[in-house]
Amino acid sequence: MIRHLFKLIWNRKKSNFLLISEIFFSFLVLFGVLSFGLYNYHNYQKPLGFTHDDVWLLTLQTQSDSTAEKLAVEEQVIQRMRSFPEVEQVAFTSGNAPFAFSSMMNRLSYGNVKDLDANQYDVEDAYKDVLGLKIVQGRWFGPQDGTTLHEPIVINRQLQKDLFHGEDPIGKLLTPINDSVQYRVIGVTDYFRASSEYSPEEGAFFTRINRQKDQSTWGSLLIKVKPGTGVAFEEKMMRELGLIAKGWTMDVSTLEKMRQTKSRLTLVPLIALAVVCGFLVFNVALGLFGVLWYNINKRTGEIGLRRAMGATTRQIRAQFVGEVVVLAFFGVVLGLLLAVQFPLLDVFQVASGIYWQGMALAGLFIFLLTTLCALYPSRQASGIQPAVALHEE
Repeated sequence: MIRHLFKLIWNRKKSNFLLISEIFFSFLVLFGVLSFGLYNYHNYQKPLGFTHDDVWLLTLQTQSDSTAEKLAVEEQVIQRMRSFPEVEQVAFTSGNAPFAFSSMMNRLSYGNVKDLDANQYDVEDAYKDVLGLKIVQGRWFGPQDGTTLHEPIVINRQLQKDLFHGEDPIGKLLTPINDSVQYRVIGVTDYFRASSEYSPEEGAFFTRINRQKDQSTWGSLLIKVKPGTGVAFEEKMMRELGLIAKGWTMDVSTLEKMRQTKSRLTLVPLIALAVVCGFLVFNVALGLFGVLWYNINKRTGEIGLRRAMGATTRQIRAQFVGEVVVLAFFGVVLGLLLAVQFPLLDVFQVASGIYWQGMALAGLFIFLLTTLCALYPSRQASGIQPAVALHEE
């Protein structure tokens, strides 16, 4: 039976080559879209490592060049924020707050690991309580860190894995790209994915903001408000802060809105790709269906002869479905030869398991699609009676 199918396919190699080509390109498109979707799905399933509910981001900007004036205004702002009964915690941070369109990278070295890129976050002590960070090893910043010889930092688990490879990091000294300072690890947080809920886990570390010592301005304030706090308090807060920071530009947004904005940047392209992929697959399905229908009309005599020689309706149906499955097999195998290069060459630095899952799902979908397209035409073919077929001949 299989040998007979191959012979029939070879006799129609020109038309079948076009079908195999369509299946080949459809498999590649499906593989790409599914891999992209699986990559984002796996990232989405991982914890963020912090809570963003009821957290606001207040940004402060001024044209003044006086550092003393900026520090005085920022101090008044944070003191006023802490006095509001609706506010639970507040902390200054660098501009790369969670879900913000800003990043700050630094390179760290330890042992044999040199110049490893990691996300750096400058934070106040209350930052941990604002975002609900979980310390899994060591401790968070405290007043005792104000007079240490080496600058204390807290790292996340991913950076611990990248730098220390299972070694206990507490107390270890790290050398940043700026050799004028050294970091001492005092704690390790759990997951921390601040870029987006669809972003991968990256190495990150926190440095302590000491406003009494650093004499630096920050301009970003994370505010933890009580549940249910809404627009009324926002208007009141901005009005009173405007009296303190006269002439300053202030903007407030919730981390939830910022999260949604970042999510759309991932979901919109993914949906667009899915629509294009669906359109392509739909056209391939129409092509398969049309070719099968045409073949049945052209091969009525062959079908009638087989029925006259004793072939059952099941055998006729199996023949046409089998031909399509064999064509799909050739198309998928050609696609696999190209797709398998992605995990082998570590393209885009994506986990190889995602590529293998994408290949499996794309192949399964192609076989399912081709089988479904062949069912109805093959059923029509199996219903042809020998006398009718031979009469038409």
